[in-house]
Amino acid sequence: NIVEIASLMLLSLVSSAENFKVHKLAFGVFLASSCFYFLATLYLYSSCRRTPKLNHDLMSLRYKKILLMTNFSAILVAMYCYWRHNTYCEPGMYSIFSVFEYTVVLSNMAYHFTSYYDFYHTSVTLGNSVSGLGTTSAMRQE
Repeated sequence: NIVEIASLMLLSLVSSAENFKVHKLAFGVFLASSCFYFLATLYLYSSCRRTPKLNHDLMSLRYKKILLMTNFSAILVAMYCYWRHNTYCEPGMYSIFSVFEYTVVLSNMAYHFTSYYDFYHTSVTLGNSVSGLGTTSAMRQE
């Protein structure tokens, strides 16, 4: 996940017009690392879990599968459109590529959002809680 974030930062800092090779490398690393992350988390949550799956867990797995297929399909179509744009220079092909490139990015963001369902019943409290603010009966020590 750190590699994915670092490659996204590099993509943001280096435009394709500024340094195409670095931009292309950063995008490739982003795609590879995000695909690995998608597959690894889907496998871990579906096959390696020891606790029973609740409704939120099943919903998360369903969304993960849909978003994984959306992301991988969009990557393949974007690569095809980019190749056609560079090979034949057809009008509108780069625009179609851009639509699928944004689909890759948005499906990546949505995949990360599924962590909402993974941690639905998890509560994190930082520091001391003020009386009446953020306290639960399980946390009170009376």
